[in-house]
Amino acid sequence: MNPGRDAGPGLVLHVPGHMLDPDEAALPGLFQKLAAGFRARGVRVETRWRDRVALAEMGETADLHLIHNGAVRHPRALNTGLAYVFPFWYCDAQGIFADSSLASAAFDPGAEDPEAAASFFAAHARRIVGQRLSRYDQPIRRAEFAGGAIAVFLQGDSEPVERMRHMREAEMFEAVVAARGEHKLIVKAHPRNRTGDTGAVLDRARELPGVIVTDANVHDILAASAVTVSISSATALEGMFHRVPAVLCGRSDLHHCAETAPDPGAVADALRTALERTYPFEAFVHWFLGAGMLNTGRDDLLDRVVARFRARGVDMAALGLGD
Repeated sequence: MNPGRDAGPGLVLHVPGHMLDPDEAALPGLFQKLAAGFRARGVRVETRWRDRVALAEMGETADLHLIHNGAVRHPRALNTGLAYVFPFWYCDAQGIFADSSLASAAFDPGAEDPEAAASFFAAHARRIVGQRLSRYDQPIRRAEFAGGAIAVFLQGDSEPVERMRHMREAEMFEAVVAARGEHKLIVKAHPRNRTGDTGAVLDRARELPGVIVTDANVHDILAASAVTVSISSATALEGMFHRVPAVLCGRSDLHHCAETAPDPGAVADALRTALERTYPFEAFVHWFLGAGMLNTGRDDLLDRVVARFRARGVDMAALGLGD
């Protein structure tokens, strides 16, 4: 599909079926930009259906491969996916989210330039918090909540959540209820996924005093929160721009700057630590997003992707992209 003008080694974009169409209009913006950029340099680009079985068994190939929401480990493949907040994307040799290479990487706050980190954090906080931006569409109307709350963000059931969670969401919620002390709880369901325990948790939450169930904009909730709790929600990272710590009840590559509860019995201690600890939010965001991810708004996007393939040992000269 869309092979380009050169029959030599090229770039193959692996996407789910709903993103395949003849004019590539359904591709994510990252892939559209890279397809245009690589073709402008004479590189053949094609899109294929993301066949996970075939990708897992992929042998030698002269092509480069970008896999949307993938977890493919191959010398000539990189995995892509939205990195929690726009305009940052994974371009990772191992996977995305909890399967990314950053999940096992060492984070040293002292290694980040404090001025650069502060500037980067402030710029994106102005954008994300100031414009009330989130991964999913949020209500425009503003809501106000009393401060100091524990915010519980539900994600429903999905294949990624199933792989990442340390406990079911009903167990997570009951553990938070038992450990909340004087804190009020604010509970928000995922805007696109109310499967799994979500319905039961919402019903239970509505019965409890001091618990608010809401579909309010996440930034209004975060502005009133002392801590967030989720399996592995993007709100954990969004909360960092509000300087709100997170308790994660699943595997995550955000764990370096959050507390992780490996089982329901650990939730109380994780909450206590999160409420008492000072976190290096600026340094972490600079390391995680600034260095670890691709900013799709940058003019050097294509060059950064080429550099990531080159770092994998790929000789780009065969594609006409040598030094």
